Amino acid sequence: MLRAVPTPASEQRPRRSFPEMVAAIYEDPRVGHESRELLLAVAYAVDLAKREPDVSPLQVARRKLGVEPGRRARYDRLVADDAPRYKPPHDVEAQSGYCDAPRLRPYQPRPYTPREKPSLPAAIPLRPLPPTIVHVDPGYTPPRDWRTEDGVCGATAHLRVIEKAPRTGWVTAHWFCRRHQVHADRVTEQLRAHNEQAPEPVPNTGGLLPCYFKADWARVYQHYRPQWTPPHYGLSADDWPVFDDATPRPTRHSRLRVLSGASHDLPEAQ
Repeated sequence: MLRAVPTPASEQRPRRSFPEMVAAIYEDPRVGHESRELLLAVAYAVDLAKREPDVSPLQVARRKLGVEPGRRARYDRLVADDAPRYKPPHDVEAQSGYCDAPRLRPYQPRPYTPREKPSLPAAIPLRPLPPTIVHVDPGYTPPRDWRTEDGVCGATAHLRVIEKAPRTGWVTAHWFCRRHQVHADRVTEQLRAHNEQAPEPVPNTGGLLPCYFKADWARVYQHYRPQWTPPHYGLSADDWPVFDDATPRPTRHSRLRVLSGASHDLPEAQ
């Protein structure tokens, strides 16, 4: 029989009704629109769906979310995306960047001088064009010229050096061009011991289903993301350490327990 119960009695958390659970999902700043769709579908399957014998609530949620273009169940992708893991920034996975090394010589902008083409006829004088009008938002400031203000090279770079944060293990990419190969090798040696002592990266994405529902989520995640491994910090995003004092940790709440085969029989992949 499907029912919703608080997770552990030792936590002494009051049991929440379905409307309260929906309100908590909408008020959670970590929940995006796709994650919200997944959480609401599972909450509906656990609390409001018709009781079907030998059918897991996760199978009910999978049917309700339908099929995406390409005949893939939308539930499969949403659960795979919710697997707790560390997702590095885009510049770390990029193939190239902009060189961070100091400039070899000061940057001096040179005005453009058009080439003279004596074979062409003289230009016909035209009336002057009106001045260019650029519409910007109030308070707009033009971008910085990093070549003169920051004094960095800024050339297209393909040499990447990874730096790991000592507390979170999150990575930062430093890019260098071919002319700064020696500088890149020196930075690599400086960060070698630092990176070896860095901890396992703290997850920064996923882990929302274990915050609201109790089930064997490790097995569910491995079913839809075969290469995934459980992080050292736990599956629930509520358990991950928060190092930014300006970001308050979300209030913990009771979780709905997914029973009747949810922890044993996974939905079949089609």
